[in-house]
Amino acid sequence: MIYMGNAGWWDNRFDARGAKLMMHDVKLEEDMNYFPVKGNVLDVACGDGRNSIFLSKQGYVVDAIDFSKVALDRLKHFAKTEGQSIRTTQVDLSDKAAFAKFDEYDLIIINHFRLDKSLFPELKNHLKENGVLWVNGFREIPGNNPNISVRDLLTDDDFTELEKCTLESKDTYDNGEHKLVRYIWIKR
Repeated sequence: MIYMGNAGWWDNRFDARGAKLMMHDVKLEEDMNYFPVKGNVLDVACGDGRNSIFLSKQGYVVDAIDFSKVALDRLKHFAKTEGQSIRTTQVDLSDKAAFAKFDEYDLIIINHFRLDKSLFPELKNHLKENGVLWVNGFREIPGNNPNISVRDLLTDDDFTELEKCTLESKDTYDNGEHKLVRYIWIKR
């Protein structure tokens, strides 16, 4: 089984979750000072929308994409419940043209998903000048999740194709049993 790239696995996982929205990623909130004060956001591999809804509540216009229909249906439900308007699109992130139909964004976030590094040049084309790319994920396999493998870990090498982007900040940190890394890139 391929954990990060298996839509059926994720559909089942989202189906099994309760009716409560998970809290947004605390690191995202901590990093708000790096983000534009307002603008539009693309949440890549958004899951059921915990970060999308948080950003929408901060005043951003949010597009959320994921390959799990169940996750997107849950996001729509949570957004409606929270009084937020978020555009959702089901997208196969293994497709080389995954981002072709999207606009330019002030902020793009990827949380706990390792995007194939060959897609970063195309993704960068959807980032406005001085736009921010925020990527957060695992740097070590956590002991409490046997589904995560080495192919799911973020490395500096993932970003070698990000031309015209400057690494603004990199932070390695621990969150309980999880050893994580967060990157913030600015398009110049």
